[in-house]
Formats: sequence, C-alpha cells, structure tokens
Amino acid sequence: MVFHSFSYLLFFPIVFIIYYLIPKKGRFLWLLAASYFFYGCADIRYAILLLAVTLLAYISGLLMDKAITLQKVSASEKASALHKMTLSKSILLATLFCNLGILGYFKYTNFLLDNLNKFMTLLSVDKQFAPIDGLLTLGISFIMFQSISYTVDVYRGELPAEKNILKFALYLAFFPKLISGPIERAGNILKQIHEPKNFSLPKFKEGLSLILLGLFYKLVLSDNIAAIINPVFATYHDYSGLEIVLAVVLFAFQIYGDFGGYSLMAIGSAKALGFELSINFDAPYHAESVAEFWRRWHITLNNWLRDYLYIPLGGNRKGTARKYLNTMIVFLVSGLWHGADWSFVIWGGLNGFYIVMEGIAKQLRSRSNSVTTGKSAQAYSASVPFSTHLRRKITTFILVDFAWLFFCMPDVKSAFGMICHAITSPGIRDLFNCGFLGIFPDMTSLVVIFAALFILLFADSIIYKQKTTFQSLFFRQSSAFRWIFGIILLTMIIFFGAYGESYEQTQFIYFQF
Repeated sequence: MVFHSFSYLLFFPIVFIIYYLIPKKGRFLWLLAASYFFYGCADIRYAILLLAVTLLAYISGLLMDKAITLQKVSASEKASALHKMTLSKSILLATLFCNLGILGYFKYTNFLLDNLNKFMTLLSVDKQFAPIDGLLTLGISFIMFQSISYTVDVYRGELPAEKNILKFALYLAFFPKLISGPIERAGNILKQIHEPKNFSLPKFKEGLSLILLGLFYKLVLSDNIAAIINPVFATYHDYSGLEIVLAVVLFAFQIYGDFGGYSLMAIGSAKALGFELSINFDAPYHAESVAEFWRRWHITLNNWLRDYLYIPLGGNRKGTARKYLNTMIVFLVSGLWHGADWSFVIWGGLNGFYIVMEGIAKQLRSRSNSVTTGKSAQAYSASVPFSTHLRRKITTFILVDFAWLFFCMPDVKSAFGMICHAITSPGIRDLFNCGFLGIFPDMTSLVVIFAALFILLFADSIIYKQKTTFQSLFFRQSSAFRWIFGIILLTMIIFFGAYGESYEQTQFIYFQF
C-alpha cells in the first residue's frame, strides 16, 4: 500500500475517522493495528520481522534502564556500580550486534555473495554462490536506525525505557513514517503517543495541504520525469551527451519530487492524526555548498548519522585531519545504507570528498581574507554579491547532480559507461537546434514538467529566503489564493499525473532502502 494508491485513499480516511471517534486511551491501539495492517499488506513476513525487532529493542531497553538505575548508588558501592555500567554496555553492544546483523543479513547478503563470486572468479575458482531471493525487506534501513537510536538513547540516559510494549511498538510501526521515514527519535513520538490530541481543524487543513503537495510532486513532477529519463538511462548509447546531461539534471528533480513528496505525505498524514513529524527537506537545491545541501536534504538521516556515528567517532574534536576522516566515513556509510552496491558507495564518497574539499578551501579563503582585507569571515560573507550566491548555487547543483549519476545507475560499470559515452558523443549540434529536447515525447509532457518545476523552485525560493515552511507560507495567504492553488494542483494531479496501468506501479524510489 503506497500513499498515492486507491487503497490508501480508502485506508487513511477509515483510520482517521475511527481514531477520533474512539476514546483517547485506546487510540494508540487502533493506530498500532492499522500500522501493522499497513505494513502487512506488502508481505505478512515483514510484519513478523518488525515484531521481532520491536521485542528486541523493548527488552534491551528495559534491561539497560534497570542496570542504569542500579548504577545510582552511594560512593561505598562504586565497584557494584561499575559492574552495572559494564552490564548496560554489554546489553547495548549485544543489541547493536543483533540489529546490525539483521540489517546486514536482509540487505547486504546478496551484495557480499556477489562480490565473493567475483573474487573467486579472479582466483579461477569454479565455485559460485547463488543469490537468495526475497531478502530485501521494505523499509528495513529506516526501521533499524530508529530501533538503534532508541537503544542508544536509553543507554546514554537521555531517554527512560518505555514500559508499555504496545506504545513502544507503535513508535516503530507508526505507518506514516514506517517505510521511508522521517527517521524519528523515540522521545518525540512516544511523548505524542502518551499525550493524544483532540481533533484540530487547522492541523487537519495543514495535513491535507501537505498531502496534496506531496501527491503533486510525486505524480506530476517525479513520475512524469521518470517516464522520460528511464529510457535514456536504460539505453544511453542511443542518446547524445547533451540528452544524457539533461536526463541527469532531471533526475535530480525526480528524486526530490519522489522522496520529498513522500515526506510531505507522511508528515501530512501524521499531522491530520495530531502527530508532528520532523521536517525532512528544506529547499535543498538552493544550497550554496554541498555541506549546506546535506543540512537540507534528508535532514533526519543526516542528523542521525551526526549523533550516532560522526560524534561518537570524535566529530571535529580531535583535529582537522580526524574531522575530515570522520566525514568520509559517515558519507561512505551513508552511501552503503542507501543501497547494496559499489555505485552507492562511490556516490556517498563523492559527497564526502566534496565537503572535505570545501572545508579545506574555506580555511584557505579565511586565512587569505584576514591577511589581505583584515575582515573577519562573517563580515566578508555579509558583503557577498548576488552573482556570487548564484554561482555557488549552480556549482553546488552541478557537483551534487554529478554524484546523483552514480545513484541512479544500476551499477558502477553502467555509470562510467554513460559518462564515457556522453564525453565521446557530446552532440554539440543539438545545443543550437534544441535537439536535446527530443527526449520529451511531446510538447505536453515538456510543458507539464517545467510548470511543475517552476512551482517547486518558486515555492522553495520563498521558503529559503524567508526561512519558513510550506504550510506556514501557504496559510499566510488569503483563502481565495489557497483554494485556487489547491484546485490547480488537484487538476494537474488528475489530468497530468503519471499513474501507469495502475496506481500501484509507481513505487517510491526510497522504498528499496
């Protein structure tokens, strides 16, 4: 069941109506049942695995919480306290081992087998291992990261262990965020589960507006782009370099419309039910550096990697060289988290490399500016002209978009093959006769996509400049404007949405992670 399917169009209103009709004390049980039904619709085995992960995190949380409580003893019992601390750490490590083992088995077994087969071929060994079918579980990376964050937070003493197993189960299973995030912290969601809100008409309107915008980004922008660029990626030898470049540029907006649209629908669905989920995107393509881009793109993942990997590795506290090494480790892990293929590792490594180079360049500029002008970095930045801001945005987009090439191709070989073909067959002539626009099948698709792009970039531009959110911006406008804008979006969704033969066919890109 996906957010843009007919089944969800039936599922969500039923969940919503019953949720507000039943007493507050029983609402979490209804949401828990609905969430497991939502996940089980994909495959009942997924729900069983989710239950196993839930029990593991719940029990380990209780055990660690008890061990931490026993640590708070008098000074005469320090030896016993040390023993309890060691116990809680052992529980944490065992739980992390199980969580990462589950993630590794279901997501990376075939990746390891494939690389082992290649290695054995190099050694001229005939033995080959067959891949295991049906391993990858829907949304497992998101589920495991939320389970891990809960366990670590309890160990650190930042969060008490949840005593109610059903409420804890809802934290992991809450259907709007279950499959592709946002990656929420337990403290945020559990607090809202314990304190259910009354129905709020303003929140309901905000939720519907976010769902509508998310559907527009997914069906009108992302899926229409996908229909155009997928043939280019599949048979790139049949296209010129300029057509390939255009396809890669469009992919940047396809994945933004796809994942950004999903996040909006997730946040909107939760908001209608009285829950506040974290913002996952904040006008990322207006960023003026790759580092800023990653503060605005998939925000909850990057915050997770910062708090549970970068800082534990030492962050920037152990010198510049160590900071850059930690940055590279984080982005390589991020790449592997996104997908079990070396192309994702290269994608993550490229982004990490960009940020390291930006850090080095920033240090050099800071020294140069202080020597030649005597200005501080902050004063110098305040005097930057518009053209420089524009150049930085374009440069950042080019760097990020080049990295996306390794993300969108099925493997490293095809990614480098497409790069080589684009260089050797640039199709410069197409630049002057607009022949590169031939990847669009007709004028309607071109107009629809660029109209959708205009809406996205215009809205993001205002959000970026005013440092606000879409719903805050939208509900500051007059009622007439909101109705007209909503009708335009709905009309484009109905008449220009790319549905395929059925709504179920256009899956979200991040469902594979």
